[in-house]
Amino acid sequence: MTPTGANSKQALAIAGLILVILASLTWIYVTEVAAPKINLPLHQGVGLVLAEETSKVLGNKGQVVVIAINPRKFPELKAQLGAFEKALKGLRGIKVKETYMVETNDDPKYGVGTGLSAKRFLKIQKKYPDADAIVSFVGVPNLTDGDFTELKKPIPKFIAETRSPEKCIKPFQKGVLQVAIISRFVFPAPGPKNPHTPREWFDQYFQIVTAAALPPLDASSTDATSERSADRE
Repeated sequence: MTPTGANSKQALAIAGLILVILASLTWIYVTEVAAPKINLPLHQGVGLVLAEETSKVLGNKGQVVVIAINPRKFPELKAQLGAFEKALKGLRGIKVKETYMVETNDDPKYGVGTGLSAKRFLKIQKKYPDADAIVSFVGVPNLTDGDFTELKKPIPKFIAETRSPEKCIKPFQKGVLQVAIISRFVFPAPGPKNPHTPREWFDQYFQIVTAAALPPLDASSTDATSERSADRE
């Protein structure tokens, strides 16, 4: 091999090594530095509780359809979905039939606990007639009397995380919604003041509302400020 050929191979090897290093540094930056910081245990707690409540509603048996949005832009949603799926696997009796990802088209109305429309909910409910439950990570739709009559029977159980407690009232009263996860509005929160576990974090900032024990709900019930401050901790 000529010296020129050897030098060329060495240069290519060095260039390849540099590219690998640059790719590694880029990955580290994207995943560790540039990634938004969230309160991971808090959102893991939300996913855990959603799984537990779904299991209770279904008697730990059945298939569920999950409604979500692309979690790449919502790291808190990614944490919630991961904890939800992990918890269901541990419970074993419930299977995720489908995860329906709603196309947001960058519409700011969509987010964790918000954005699900009545039209979309009716479409999903009709698309999956064999689902035993629907679990929404994007809120509760604002259903009208006409929407309730369009619901295909039998109506699957409905469990949702929502930022709009006022939208829960009619679905609860009509028997469509069984469980809602909302920002805590009953204080003091149970558990320690300095939470550590995902469930303790959940109890600090969220609470469970059921149709069987329906407290007064209105637009002022939710405390988005508490949730945002929890994300910064």
